[in-house]
Amino acid sequence: MKRREEIREAIDRHGPGIETWRDRALADEARAAILADRVLRMWYDDAVTLWNGLAAARAAADAEAAVSGGAARIEAALMRSLPRQRSWRSRWIAVAAALVVAAGLGSVYDLVIGGTDSSGPMNVVVLDPLVFGTAEVDQQ
Repeated sequence: MKRREEIREAIDRHGPGIETWRDRALADEARAAILADRVLRMWYDDAVTLWNGLAAARAAADAEAAVSGGAARIEAALMRSLPRQRSWRSRWIAVAAALVVAAGLGSVYDLVIGGTDSSGPMNVVVLDPLVFGTAEVDQQ
C-alpha cells in the first residue's frame, strides 16, 4: 500500500512517461505495479489523459501566439523602449571629458583652498581610479 503511494507520487511528479524517469529501478517497479494493480492502472490512465490534454492546450496556445504575432509586437515594443547604445568612440570621449573636468576641479580647489596659509597639518590623499582605492597618503 505504501509503495503504491510512492508510485502515484512518482507518476504525478515525473509524468506518465515512465521511460523518461531517472530512477530506473522505480520505473521498472512502477511498470510492473501498473500492470498488476487496477487502481494504480486507473491512476496512470488518468495521468496520461491529463498530460495529453496539457500538451494539446500548450500546442494550441503556441499556435495562437504564433498566428497573432503578439510575441513579435512585444519584442518590437521592448526594443523601442531600450536606450540607444553609444558607440565606443563616444564612450571614450565621455571618459576623457570626465578626466578633464576632474583635473580642472582639482586645480581650482588647489588655487582657492589649497593656497591658503594654514598652520595645521594637511593630509593629501591620492586616489587612483584604476586601483579603486588609496594610492598614496602624504601629510604636509
